[in-house]
Amino acid sequence: MSFFKITLIRSGIGMTERQNGVLKALGLRKRMKTVYQPVSPQAAGMIMKVKELLAVSEVDTPLTQAEIHEKRRPPRGFFVEKPVRPEG
Repeated sequence: MSFFKITLIRSGIGMTERQNGVLKALGLRKRMKTVYQPVSPQAAGMIMKVKELLAVSEVDTPLTQAEIHEKRRPPRGFFVEKPVRPEG
């Protein structure tokens, strides 16, 4: 089964009540929030109503919130990309 990966990129401030209702129905309340919806005509219709605010892609399996959080976490520690040579 396929899923839409939907991320709210732009805020719904200034949009109509109907468009804000669509965002609420999709489960998007804050910017950069990602939700997964099963691929269906209803979900596609809601996405089309607010397409200018969203980033949408199709994935095979949805990630949990913990998996999304772990994926965004930067690696621990530090590493040197290029050694610094002393001048002189």
